[in-house]
This record gives sequence, structure tokens and C-alpha cells, in this order.
Amino acid sequence: MNPTRGAELPVTIESIGYGGAGIGRLPDGRVCFVHGTLPGERVLVRIVKEKKNHAEGEVVRVLEASLRRVTPKCPVYGECGGCALQHADYDLQLEIKTSQVRDLLRRFAKIQQAPVAPMIASPLQWNYRNRISVHLDRQRIGFHHRKSHHIVDIASCPLATEAVNSRLADLRAHPPRDKSRLTLRETTGAVGFSQVNERAAEALAATVVEMAGSGKFLVDAYCGSGFFAKRLISRFDQITGLEWSQPAIAEARRDASPNETYLPGAVENSLAGVLSDAPLAETTLLIDPPAEGLSPDVARTILENPPARIVYVSCDPATFSRDTAKFMERYTLTRVQPVDMFPQTAEIELAAQFLIA
Repeated sequence: MNPTRGAELPVTIESIGYGGAGIGRLPDGRVCFVHGTLPGERVLVRIVKEKKNHAEGEVVRVLEASLRRVTPKCPVYGECGGCALQHADYDLQLEIKTSQVRDLLRRFAKIQQAPVAPMIASPLQWNYRNRISVHLDRQRIGFHHRKSHHIVDIASCPLATEAVNSRLADLRAHPPRDKSRLTLRETTGAVGFSQVNERAAEALAATVVEMAGSGKFLVDAYCGSGFFAKRLISRFDQITGLEWSQPAIAEARRDASPNETYLPGAVENSLAGVLSDAPLAETTLLIDPPAEGLSPDVARTILENPPARIVYVSCDPATFSRDTAKFMERYTLTRVQPVDMFPQTAEIELAAQFLIA
């Protein structure tokens, strides 16, 4: 390894990796990851971490800037760990994220030409978050630093709605003594998990409804309080939702129609029984797992009891791509539609459709 920690070297950024760091190469050929950069830029980088096959660097100076670089809106951008793409114009952010989904499917699922559509833009690029979670200590209220658990003090967040920032201002004026983390919400009526970007969530829901189509039976695994299922009532003869959260199940049941059934408990424990009794040739399975993706047991259950159609909603394209590799034994990936639920950040949400081969 030629460079040592602290060395300053020019690097040309070739692409942006999943997570938001620019990717370039050092003179010795090793990959170097550099946050705050854009494709095509030439930057002077200080090496801050070294491994055998790669290094991490920090920008000392931008030598040749991209024409698509913009001034970040947030005064603590680069310190706060919440955002990674505020320095890119919004169209470029969409292009970067779409490309990352294709790259991850190529790497993990070995699909060379994945059917990934251009990412759907968020109706709001700023002030879209209806809740934020902040950390507190005796001096600061804010978010964790990009590289540590040090708290970056914030007066307001440009991603949060006006109502949430108002609650942040109240918190800063009257900080509690016994809390180290708090979630600030627009409203307190949400039950279970809810989408933080409501307008982009509607675009995601419309995509899921289109992919799910219609039929005899819909199984909605990880259904929450029925965010997707409630929009599909008229399209299926019977809907069964599976969810571990008892409050979310209670909310889903509160206004359930006769063709809706919601079962509490872990998907790992209930999915096999539901699918074994289902008319698989006329069944659509909707899955919206946590960021960790599907557990081995759930993936195996699906492959052993394969419904005709799967609609997979994911907040982590890496674990989605891993699960896609397993599904390719029995299914064809027919469509992937990313939706930008989290502008200015590296986060990616998507919906995908699989049809049995």
C-alpha cells in the first residue's frame, strides 16, 4: 500500500456507491470512497482510513467540480449523518439512486439487464418528513455525526415539515432532563409504522396497487395497519394481512370489510399456514419486510408454496437484491420501480413485481 493515513492525493470520482460515497481510485489502483463528491469530479483527498483493498478519504479541496453540484441547504450538511446527497442537483440524485438499484441487482442477483424504471420523484424535495428522531445530551439536541455518535446540534431540519420543526423549537426551549432520544411527530395519532413522506408514499401505494393487479386472494405480509391492503379491497375476493404489532392489527381490523382478515404474530410463524391453504395459482403475495429483508424461513416458505405473483416493497435495495437471487429459482423479475421517499439522503425505497416462471 503506497498511501498512508493523512496523505493527500488527487482522485477522480467515477460513480456514487450505495450509501452516498463517491468512488474513485488511488494511484496504486485501490478503490477510495469519498463522501461529498459527484461523478466526474477531480478532488484532492486526505486518506483517513486504509484497508488492503480500499481506502476512505475526506475532501480537502474540489479541483474540478461537476456542473451538477449545488450548494447544500443545511448548515451542518457533511457533519450530520442524515443526508448524503444535498450537494447534487435533484435530477442527479434520482439518476444516482436508479443506477444503484441496477448495480445491486447485477452484483447480488446476477441480473445483467434488470427491468428497473427511472425513479419516481418525490413531490416535495424539502420539508417532507412528518417525524424525526433526535438525540439529546446536556448541551445539544440533534442528530448523530456522520462518523460517530457525537450529537450535531440543530436548530431546525430542512427535511422536516414546519410542524415538526416547531416541535423541535419547543423541545429546545424546554429540554427534558431524563431523555436521551425523542421522536417528534406532526401528529400523535399514528398506530404502528407509518410513512414519513406522505405524498411520496401515495406514489408508492399507486405503484403497488398497479403491480398487485387483481385476483382471488391477496396475502399482505408485514401489513402494518393496512396501508396497502386497504387500497386493494375492491381488487381481491379475499385479503389476509399478517403483522406482529398488536396495535397495528387492531387498527387494521377497526374498519375492516367482510373480505379482510388480519392475523397477529410473526410472519415466520403464520405465512406457511396461510399459503398452504391458498389457491396459489390465483394468489398474490405482497411483502414489505424490514430493512433486513426476508428471513431464511420466510424465503423458504415462499419458494415451497409459490404464489402466482409477488409484489416486494423494500427500503433496502441490497437485501432486496439478495432475496431476488433466491426468488430467481422459481420467478421472473418483471418490473422494479424505485420511489424517492427520502430526497437528499442515500435511502432508497422500491416496489418490484415477480411472476412465477
